[in-house]
Amino acid sequence: MGEWGGATRLQCLALAQTLGLAMARRAADILDRHRAALGRAASDGKGLDAAQFAADDAIFTAVLDAANECLGRFDARPADDRWCDALLQLIQLAQFAAETG
Repeated sequence: MGEWGGATRLQCLALAQTLGLAMARRAADILDRHRAALGRAASDGKGLDAAQFAADDAIFTAVLDAANECLGRFDARPADDRWCDALLQLIQLAQFAAETG
């Protein structure tokens, strides 16, 4: 197989891995931020503002959809049946990324 944009196949795989881990970390950060906001909302009535929530929701949805699509390469169930597994995969990847730096 030839080169892609000047990168070798191995470099492309490393880039894909790095991108996947970054996306998982971003999704986990959003979950953590929302969990903290819900905790604050319970105690002081303040949570995330609507604009921040909408931005986070768009990003999280895109990351979860991508994870679900990737999982579909190994799991023949319909996308609606595997979204929870995709979410768990994201969380596990984010933990792995945090552990490996």
